[in-house]
Amino acid sequence: MSSQDHKAIDSEFEHEMVRYLRDHPAFFEDHQDVLAGMVLSHESGSAVSLIERQVQILREQKNEHKKKLQSLIATAQNNEKLNNNVNALILELLDANTLDDVLNVIEQRIRADFEADAIVVKLLASGNDVLKEHAELTAWQQPALVIGEKVMTARQPVCGSFNAEQMQALFDDADIQSAGIVPLAKDKKSKNCYGIIAIGSYDPLRFRADMGTLFLSLLGQVLTRILKRHLAE
Repeated sequence: MSSQDHKAIDSEFEHEMVRYLRDHPAFFEDHQDVLAGMVLSHESGSAVSLIERQVQILREQKNEHKKKLQSLIATAQNNEKLNNNVNALILELLDANTLDDVLNVIEQRIRADFEADAIVVKLLASGNDVLKEHAELTAWQQPALVIGEKVMTARQPVCGSFNAEQMQALFDDADIQSAGIVPLAKDKKSKNCYGIIAIGSYDPLRFRADMGTLFLSLLGQVLTRILKRHLAE
């Protein structure tokens, strides 16, 4: 019989043995003399008993499960906090009586509750009488307009880092390292887009290209409805 045949038989026997031990977990309890003589090599090179190794594995699994549970709890707490902050923002926006009130709520709430270092609202000029008193809302610098046009065309928020020229043009602050830029449209299929809201941070990791944008989308949809109401006055 060739060495390959021996290997095939050994491999088949090994699988059968593993299957048997899984089907009979009390085997070592009934044959403690076998259990007592078994040792396993440790990563450090020392030998440990099977029981010690099992305890070690169970402890490692317990620690891993604990870490996952702690991560889930932390995520749930962050989501609850975010939900509460969003609700508070929406309620204050609904109570705002003028466009100035709306802009003040946006500035104060988002900066305080959502870890923002800069907030900018830019609207498309439409000859609206209300906007004539807020020229800063319709004043676009070319580098900022390039970003704004992409976001407004896609009708989807964009997060990430942009170059210093674009940050300077949008936020008047070249130290902003990352930003979330949100179209002011009712939804992705909306025919009209009124502009953008840009939220900036000095932290380059605060707004990442791979982060979720569910909150930002909701924020844009809410602000669109609020701003439209005041611009129609």
